[in-house]
Amino acid sequence: MGSVTETVKTVNSTVRTVAFAGLVSIVGAGGYIGYSQYTANERAFKDKEAELEAAQGQLVGLKKDLDVKVAENGALKLDVAEKAKLIEKLETSMHLLKTDQRLARIKVISVDKDENGAVKGSKLEFFELSPAGEPISEGKKIELPGDVVYIDNWVIKFDDKYVEQGDVERGTSLVLFRRIFSENQQPNEGVSLDQVGMRPQAYARGGAISDFEKRLWGDFWEFANNPKKASEIGIRAANGEAISIQVREGMTYDLQLRSSGGMSFKAIE
Repeated sequence: MGSVTETVKTVNSTVRTVAFAGLVSIVGAGGYIGYSQYTANERAFKDKEAELEAAQGQLVGLKKDLDVKVAENGALKLDVAEKAKLIEKLETSMHLLKTDQRLARIKVISVDKDENGAVKGSKLEFFELSPAGEPISEGKKIELPGDVVYIDNWVIKFDDKYVEQGDVERGTSLVLFRRIFSENQQPNEGVSLDQVGMRPQAYARGGAISDFEKRLWGDFWEFANNPKKASEIGIRAANGEAISIQVREGMTYDLQLRSSGGMSFKAIE
């Protein structure tokens, strides 16, 4: 009986040992699995964190690139705007330098000829024009021998910078019509037009002639002969200028002045 009891105890002890060992194995295996899972999750978390940091770094880099592009684009727009203003200014300047002003008009009433067809003389009507091209005074009737007609002018040309800037007093060349004559006359035999010392009618605006204008015409030949004195008030050139044209009966001619230059005839009929 004693041996049986001992055997049973031994078996029970063995079973408990085996069971405990199995339990320990199970617990150990579960711990290992749990630890392995924890370790894997930690690595995955660190990997994700590293990816996020890399993505943030790329985002910062892209933002810097974008800021640079925005700055470059802004500078480009500014540069384009400045160039556009410069181009506009140059175009305006070129336009002003090429602008023609109609200052006077000659209408040819008749060209008289003898029985052999030789020209005896011309009957003309001369009148000055407003900026709008309208007569600003009653026309002056003129008879000249021959048909080649000269207009003797005094012309004052200012430095281009004043023309480009549209200066009030020096924004265009100025002209004073001295006289009209034909090729069959001496200039001093011609018919007087504008009076020296008075404002040319083409520049009249209803007010008295300014001191500046008085000085221009009063000292005209001094400016023509004294470049230093002329330069002091912006005069580029001051000179007499006679232009001519062979007139045709029934024709009309405009006398034009270029802002930066001299006089010319333009047939309009």
